[in-house]
Amino acid sequence: MSNNVDLLEPISVSVPEATRLLGFRDSKSTLKLIHQGKIKARKTGRIFLVSYASLKRYVEG
Repeated sequence: MSNNVDLLEPISVSVPEATRLLGFRDSKSTLKLIHQGKIKARKTGRIFLVSYASLKRYVEG
């Protein structure tokens, strides 16, 4: 039987983690997608929390 923890997806990820997941070399491309509204993120203090679901939608087209 599979552990339910294995099935959980994060709600949000950091910009560096989103950059890694998207396969980009640096965060400039990720930040550009955020500012263009192509992926959703919320600024909390000095950092962006990037919606994991938004990343999946972007990649899936």
